[in-house]
Amino acid sequence: MKLLYLIDTLWSSGGMERVLITKANALAERYAYDVLIVTTHQKGRQTFFPLSEKVRQLDLNVNTHLPLTMPLYLKRLSRVVEREQPDCIISLCGKEVHHLHRLPGKSLKMAEFHFSHETYRIKGQLRKLRALERTVSGLDCFVVLTREDEAAWKPFAPHLVQIYNPSSFPPDGACAALNNKRIISGGRFEKQKNYRDMIQAWDIVRRKHPDWTLELYGDGKRKKALSRLIARLGLDECIHLHPATRKMKEEMLEASAYLITSLYEGFPMVLVETASVGLPVVAYRCPCGPGEFIRSGEDGFTVAPGDIDGMAQSICTIIEDTPLRKEMGRRCREKAKDYTEERIIPRWDALFKSLCQ
Repeated sequence: MKLLYLIDTLWSSGGMERVLITKANALAERYAYDVLIVTTHQKGRQTFFPLSEKVRQLDLNVNTHLPLTMPLYLKRLSRVVEREQPDCIISLCGKEVHHLHRLPGKSLKMAEFHFSHETYRIKGQLRKLRALERTVSGLDCFVVLTREDEAAWKPFAPHLVQIYNPSSFPPDGACAALNNKRIISGGRFEKQKNYRDMIQAWDIVRRKHPDWTLELYGDGKRKKALSRLIARLGLDECIHLHPATRKMKEEMLEASAYLITSLYEGFPMVLVETASVGLPVVAYRCPCGPGEFIRSGEDGFTVAPGDIDGMAQSICTIIEDTPLRKEMGRRCREKAKDYTEERIIPRWDALFKSLCQ
């Protein structure tokens, strides 16, 4: 079976890119799918995460974020579709998702949504939300990441499927010892990830635990602003900004907890990755993912978005109660078994086969 995935680029360290590459590699290597990933403006840059030699990649060299570029993009993509004749075309809900019906041939048209129904509402982009609701109603299949989001999209998507993200870390591999005075987080330094709240929470934490550090890994346009905030609060000695790393698993193994203060998510890949190495998470209960994945008080903590004091208190509890921290880590490892590639990828295989019968 031939699959054609559509995404802007693969050079970023984001969760969406990681999930796509994880799935594409598994489908090509284990299930013998012919997988082609078509990007818009990769510009010769290397993929951040390793891509299997069995997965093909093609860049159309059209930045669809610029005005008036969609006709050229669709012209080039149509030529690819005519040549490849894929069984399924899968959009990751970039701008092209609204134009799938214009592509030639009889390929099934699908989309995956890696955020949540509330994403556009939180961002104040209701027009975009309504447009996507109309678009997904005409797709052959629309895949979302959580049960919470499945309920939100059900009125708009007649062919709706929910599949969790898989972890690329085996749960029977290395396990975090949870002994180091080190808590970490990673992702794009952008508004969505809301690192300002995390830094302000740590300002409270360091008053009780000045010997613990917060290590942040990522890149993005807000990095300088975050550096200034850290300096203004006098946190230079206990909060450190690092570039995005391809060795995040190694950093997790050396940490004692992981933090998430996002305004919104889809189903953060990092939730299953941290669970796989037995690393508890303290997270905002944002839409969607953390509240559905974390059993607060059992294998991590969730607090209401914007509750900086609650975030700080939960972090302090993780720091101060070593037996609880280690029990949470053990429970995380058990839960991670439900999110392995061996559990999740067969669901994708079954979905594609059912659609293409």
